[in-house]
Amino acid sequence: MLQRIQTVFLAIVAIASVMLFFFPLANYYNDLHGNYKFFIYGIKYMDPEPKVIFGSFFTIPLIFLTSVSFIFSVAAIFLFKNRFLQLRICSFNMITNIVLIMLIFFFYGTRIQSMTQIEPVYNYIGMAMPLVSIVFLILSNRAIKRDEALVKSADRLR
Repeated sequence: MLQRIQTVFLAIVAIASVMLFFFPLANYYNDLHGNYKFFIYGIKYMDPEPKVIFGSFFTIPLIFLTSVSFIFSVAAIFLFKNRFLQLRICSFNMITNIVLIMLIFFFYGTRIQSMTQIEPVYNYIGMAMPLVSIVFLILSNRAIKRDEALVKSADRLR
């Protein structure tokens, strides 16, 4: 049944995953060292002549994790008949988003900072999207568990 509340929650997670490709995660700005914007798909140079150039394959793991999060969200929507598998996919999706956040902060944030010598500013909406995904995945897990408990209680009445 696609009209359940967890379907809405999982759709919000899928939309948040897509929005990560459109909004920057961080800004690295300094008059002396340059101006860079950090996106999931790469680093955008805001200066005509950037001092540090990043490779095109620099953010491939972030693109992969974001794509996996989107695919698992959409797959979980259509697995409404198998609630146990839906619950496991949502849990794995939650782990994927936690790894995504850890990579952004602990690996990419510090790596870009050390290469450009600029302190990052994380005040963009793109940084909130993985957190929004985690919150709605927790809510969808709770709703799936409630549905499973309801089905089990109905089976006991028969």
